[in-house]
Amino acid sequence: MRADTIRHQFASDNTAAICPEGWTALEQANASYAASYGDEEWTAEVCERIRQIFEVDCDVYFVFTGTAANALGLAQLCQPFHGVICYERAHIQTDEGGATEFYTRGAKLFLTKSNDGKIDLGEAEKLLAQQVELHGHMMHAISIAQATELGTVCTPDEVEAIGAFARSHRMFLHMDGARFANAVASLGCAPKTVTWGAGVDILSFGGTKNGVAAGKTVFFFDEEKARAFRIRGEGCRSVLPIL
Repeated sequence: MRADTIRHQFASDNTAAICPEGWTALEQANASYAASYGDEEWTAEVCERIRQIFEVDCDVYFVFTGTAANALGLAQLCQPFHGVICYERAHIQTDEGGATEFYTRGAKLFLTKSNDGKIDLGEAEKLLAQQVELHGHMMHAISIAQATELGTVCTPDEVEAIGAFARSHRMFLHMDGARFANAVASLGCAPKTVTWGAGVDILSFGGTKNGVAAGKTVFFFDEEKARAFRIRGEGCRSVLPIL
C-alpha cells in the first residue's frame, strides 16, 4: 500500500471527525455566554432553518442520542398497552437496548419480515388481525427507517402507502431518520416529499451521522402530537447520555 493512501473507516458514521463547517460553528457559538435550555440564538436559527428545509412549521426538539430520539418520540405517541410495528431488524429492535419499551412503559414491538428492510404491509395487516380485542395490544404506530438497516431507501410512493395504511387503522407513522440526508440525496426529492407530505407524523433526524459533534433532533409535524414533549425530555435528562 502506498504511503500516501487515504484509509476510510466505514464501521460507523459515528467514527468520523466533525465536519469543518460544524467545527467552525462550534467555535463561533463558544465565543460568549448564552442562555441555557435552547433559549438562545443558535437553537432558534437551527429550528428556523429546519422549517425552511422541510417547508412546514414543525416543532423541533433536541436530544442527546438517536436512541433517545426514537424512544422518546414513540413514547410521546404510545401508552403501555400499545403496539409498534417495525421491521424485524429495525434499530429500535436490535440496537437500542429496549429503550422504546422502557420509555413507553411497556409498549410492545411487533416485527415484520421482508427481503429489503422495508415494512411489508401484508405482514402488518396480519399482525393487526392477530390481536384479540380487549386482550391483545392495540396497534398504535408504525416505525420505518430511512434509509433502512439494509441500506435500501423507501420511495415517496412507498412511504405514502405506509402512511395511508397507518391512518386507515388510526395509527401514527414514525420515521427513524438517522441517515435521512443520505436517503434524500439518493432519491433526489424534497425532504417534505418523504416525510409530512407522505403521512409521517414524527421524524428522528441524525446529527452525528451528518458531521456534527453530537446530538439528534425530533421533528413533530403536528403541534398537537408534540404537546408537553419538552417536559418529557426534561424529565429524562439525567439518563439521556446512556441512550
